Amino acid sequence: MKRDSNAKKKLNYEQVDSIVSGEVVFIGDITSGNSMRFEGNMRGNVNVSGNFIVGRNALITGNIKANNVHVIGTVDGNIDCEQLKILSTGKVTGDATVDSIIIDEGAFLVGKYRTREDKSDNPDIEDILNAID
Repeated sequence: MKRDSNAKKKLNYEQVDSIVSGEVVFIGDITSGNSMRFEGNMRGNVNVSGNFIVGRNALITGNIKANNVHVIGTVDGNIDCEQLKILSTGKVTGDATVDSIIIDEGAFLVGKYRTREDKSDNPDIEDILNAID
């Protein structure tokens, strides 16, 4: 049976390559080619090729760029990913650029979110002004 190459894989957030414990306080940037679950406190940016899970007691102050982001704890920064899921205990203060977003009842998103489709469909004011000149 031929598999549709355009079909998205079902996300399995429980399967991760690295777990950072809740007792860890991390200052600096994280870059990884794999999926990761972060349970501690962090001040810095995250750039992960796979999925990134912000654990229930985690506090991340910095920007996150990952394939998919699952927020159970708290993020104070911008998020750029394909799919963002904010669970009922999750809190995000910052802007999100996503392909899709799921926000559970009780979750918080303080900021704006924009889908990548919005970016291509709606010209920036600079594009409009440049067209007039």
